[in-house]
Amino acid sequence: MAIHSSRTVESAELAAPDEERSEQALYLTLAALSGAVLTVARFLPPSPHGVGTHESLGLPTCLFLKLTGLPCPSCGMTTSFAHAAKLHFYDALVAQPFGLLLFFLTVLLVPLSLWLAYRRFPWQSLTAARAAKPLLWLTAMLWLSAWIYKIAAMH
Repeated sequence: MAIHSSRTVESAELAAPDEERSEQALYLTLAALSGAVLTVARFLPPSPHGVGTHESLGLPTCLFLKLTGLPCPSCGMTTSFAHAAKLHFYDALVAQPFGLLLFFLTVLLVPLSLWLAYRRFPWQSLTAARAAKPLLWLTAMLWLSAWIYKIAAMH
């Protein structure tokens, strides 16, 4: 029995570096994807209609907008990012307020992810933090508010 428990401890100790490496890979992937999104947004011409910028990437027209005549919750996000990446923050805000917030969070995510990877900060500590749940609720409320704004702005 003692042998079994020492093997369990040894395997747990060996798993920790693997978890640490996978968390570092996650942070580095987040930084790379954020950088890629910002780069694409920088070179993307924003639609003058406030929606539809994503179509220049070869993506289809928003089906929700097409079927209902109402913008979907993410309508205008790509346009907002394209404006913000060109430092046209007012135009980004008008296109989709939540998109501008996400743009700033994406910009912040690049150095933050690199720092978290460097510091080997456990991902679990971020997701289990006391503030995580209220922040998710706040984010959902802001996104809902921005969607209501976009509906009102388009009609």
